[in-house]
Amino acid sequence: KCDFFVGDWIYYPSGPRYTNATCPRIEDHQNCMKNGRPDSDYLYWRWKPRYCEMPVFDGEKFLEMMRNKTWAFIGDSISRNHVQSFLCLLSQ
Repeated sequence: KCDFFVGDWIYYPSGPRYTNATCPRIEDHQNCMKNGRPDSDYLYWRWKPRYCEMPVFDGEKFLEMMRNKTWAFIGDSISRNHVQSFLCLLSQ
């Protein structure tokens, strides 16, 4: 059984699928680099479940599975951040 909550942060030299520079959904007040964050090492880590593989997100496959379905994100600013990240992934 796969438990995505049990795992480790591993170094990922390929880096993120999107950045502040490649996704316009990230607003200025959320842009760490633009706001002076001096390091970028945090961009090169990803979560790896310990006992299974986490598939890479496939935007086209997701949209095909969601065709003709209704879905919503409900919540606070954390949910808003998730929606923005989700839109960045879909735009790649």
